[in-house]
Amino acid sequence: MTNYLSVCKEASLAAGAVLREKLGAVSVQHKSNRFDLVTEADIAAQKTIEQIISKSFPEHQFVGEEGNLTKSNNSTTSDFKWIVDPLDGTTNYVHGLPFFCTSIALAKDNEIICGIIYNPITEELFHTEKNQGAFLNNKQIHTSSCQSLGEALVSVGFPTIVEPESQTINFLLHACPQCQAIRRTGSTALNLAYIAAGRFDAGWALTCHAWDIAAGFLMVKEAGGIITEPNNNSININNNTTPFCAAANKIIHDSVIKNILTIQ
Repeated sequence: MTNYLSVCKEASLAAGAVLREKLGAVSVQHKSNRFDLVTEADIAAQKTIEQIISKSFPEHQFVGEEGNLTKSNNSTTSDFKWIVDPLDGTTNYVHGLPFFCTSIALAKDNEIICGIIYNPITEELFHTEKNQGAFLNNKQIHTSSCQSLGEALVSVGFPTIVEPESQTINFLLHACPQCQAIRRTGSTALNLAYIAAGRFDAGWALTCHAWDIAAGFLMVKEAGGIITEPNNNSININNNTTPFCAAANKIIHDSVIKNILTIQ
């Protein structure tokens, strides 16, 4: 591992330990709406990540879901930027469902160069580096060889609020008869890691932030898959907007775009 990835791993494991320790004993607050949750575990895990990263790379920028908590990694001149979701799947975490993770990625010159997605309950650590492949617990992983939507197990990501007439529901209803099966897991980062590992054949999320998908973005590509916006445009991870993403193996990605995500 490069030094960047080693620090990324150290921060992921430390944050995972925080999440395990606090599981089942957190109070819940709301952010933008009553469905958008945050706990002291989110805050504590991000502080832990920030402290570890700033110790090794004090000049690097830092973008976390919970803001900049330590006020240390706030350089505006560095070419390096850490993009962090300390707890992806907070609602699962609050309910004791062991499907959540920490996602950490590092961008250089607006390009993701390494990342880790870590589930502290299963102790599955997915890591990736640019041009070096993608790995699960140090064993290389690849996207699936699924040949068609009819054979595909697909993951979908929903926004915190879902309107009955929304595009999210439209896509879901159109996908159901075309795909073998569909899962909504509650963690976009783990969905992307699972696509990279060939567990899911495809997936999409219509409301996500850079910290949700930064590590998974590189992971899917390094595992042999394709990840774009639903209109097939490239995703700009580093503009801190809310990109939509569609990921799949190279065989069925076009079918996902053309047969599901272009339905009006």
